[in-house]
Amino acid sequence: MVTPSEVRDELAFGAEALGLADAEFDTLVGRLIERETERVADEIDVLLGTETTTARLSRPRHVDEYALPLPDRPVQSVVDVTIDTDRAGEPGVSASDYRIVDGVALELEADAGRRRWPTDRRSITVEWTHGYAEGEIPGPIQGAIVGLVRHALQEVESDGVENESIGDNSVSYELGDDVVARHLARAKQFDAPSYYGGAQVI
Repeated sequence: MVTPSEVRDELAFGAEALGLADAEFDTLVGRLIERETERVADEIDVLLGTETTTARLSRPRHVDEYALPLPDRPVQSVVDVTIDTDRAGEPGVSASDYRIVDGVALELEADAGRRRWPTDRRSITVEWTHGYAEGEIPGPIQGAIVGLVRHALQEVESDGVENESIGDNSVSYELGDDVVARHLARAKQFDAPSYYGGAQVI
């Protein structure tokens, strides 16, 4: 994920501006990273981190018979796939019968015993790990998180000041809501992997 050092690299001030020791500053930055990561993930509906999910699925009838799109992406790995052969007919599948394609779907290999994924409702049980592992977060998302944390720290540093005058010089700060909206829009520039759109189509 985003690290405190990545945020510090984009700041015009350091721990001393907030009256904190370096360790305290890093703790504060770490808490803000957690908060803003959750905010961005909620806004764009993408899992930052990985999670293992089990679901009972079926192949949508409009999808190629050899492809099984998974609902939570990007797919990092597959733990297990079983087919209810009582309902969907023989044969079942083994790990050598399919592969992950573009992080969005399972595709039957040409030499698999089964030629098509079943369309019978809830006839396939898949356990898989999905999301973005540490070090794999797309650039627009990472940039938005860093920007939001930087903004939060600047609010702390300026104590919420929106306008400031020193002598003949006047400075206006961008309204907080505008900054947050700008960074969330930046995160939304990221296109999540999808079986149904853009370059991810199989």
